[in-house]
Amino acid sequence: MKQLIYSIIIFLAIGLSSCEYDNYEPPKSELNGRILFEGKPVGIRQGISVLQLTQPGFETVTPINVNVKQDGTFSSMLFDGDYKLVQVAGNGPWEAASTTIDVSVNGSTSIDVQVRPYFSINNVSFVVENNVVKSSCLLVNNVAGRQLERISLILGKTTIVDDPTKLVPNPTDPLSTKVGTGLNLLQPILLSQNLAVSPLTTTPFLYARIAVKVVGVPELLYSNVFPVKS
Repeated sequence: MKQLIYSIIIFLAIGLSSCEYDNYEPPKSELNGRILFEGKPVGIRQGISVLQLTQPGFETVTPINVNVKQDGTFSSMLFDGDYKLVQVAGNGPWEAASTTIDVSVNGSTSIDVQVRPYFSINNVSFVVENNVVKSSCLLVNNVAGRQLERISLILGKTTIVDDPTKLVPNPTDPLSTKVGTGLNLLQPILLSQNLAVSPLTTTPFLYARIAVKVVGVPELLYSNVFPVKS
């Protein structure tokens, strides 16, 4: 009899615990924002870890990675409270900053994070003519001592376009990439890619983006995305 009562107590305890787990309320407050330089969003590779949040006051403070999209916007669902937002050192194509931003989340909260990218991609334009996608931009060096490795016109088959997932045309158009050595940054940089080559001819959707690689920096800077075939 005692064994039966003991088993019933354990069963009820497990049931109550399960109910508490099922009734767990997820975070409902949204923190959203943009990574900016001089008021303009900075384009990056989607999914890289460049921002983290911590919430002081707990014995174990585990950083929360902030999901940053390729256009420099980000959002996270959080509980209301006070947080600290920091940049992950060395993970972005900009000068490392040790600045901590205090963020008070209460319902929907917006914040902008200012960075200084090594280069800026300005006056970007795209056009498709005679089965060739052409781009033009002005490149500005924002940090003395940083050297340009290359600038490329890259294409992808989805709206998420970056260097690791780009389509590699065969043959590669020699006009789609320019090395940084000797490149005149005072003039518009013109890039182009012939679309009449494999696999571009058989890809139903194509999107283009300008990518900038800085010497010694793993992550690239990117322009906005242009729909070539959509």
